[in-house]
Amino acid sequence: MGRLSDATREQFPDDLKYVWDALARDETAPSGGQVANLFLQMGNNPALLRGYLRLGNALWRDCGLDVATRELVILRTAILHHSMYEWHQHVRIGRAAGLPDEKIRALHQWRQSELFSDEERAILGYVDALSQTDHPLDDVHNELARRLPPATIVGVNLLAGFYGMTAAFLGAMEVQTEEQFVGWEL
Repeated sequence: MGRLSDATREQFPDDLKYVWDALARDETAPSGGQVANLFLQMGNNPALLRGYLRLGNALWRDCGLDVATRELVILRTAILHHSMYEWHQHVRIGRAAGLPDEKIRALHQWRQSELFSDEERAILGYVDALSQTDHPLDDVHNELARRLPPATIVGVNLLAGFYGMTAAFLGAMEVQTEEQFVGWEL
């Protein structure tokens, strides 16, 4: 339960009921085909939920990162924003993408870990910088630019920003995980 009443399918205009139906059919969702709590809260504005999903799907598909690296960005963003819900959901997705728990846990202190490649370190450094300022220092940007093409740099920026925004929404609406929290240390 969140701060708002959960949206229902009946609240959706007829031309947007397909959005609800797609979310309810998603058997890969943590709630096993039930609409996730995030979407129950966001569904109070069906048009914005549709836009959110479209942008999120585009970022997942076109950010320029492989699935495991994309999940590293999202999980690090969850840590930086103290978003339990985001962390909880993306631990599951990261595991499915092949990320071992040891590497997921290491994201808390990634600079001290030897588990990350130089490219991953450049990405994580950039994500950290973005959480502190909208203008990362030149050396942080240049390290990323040395390793990634411009399209992927755009993807990393927008992915981290999208999940920072999601974390803010989750916190403000007090959205709870569907099942017991997986824990920050797994």
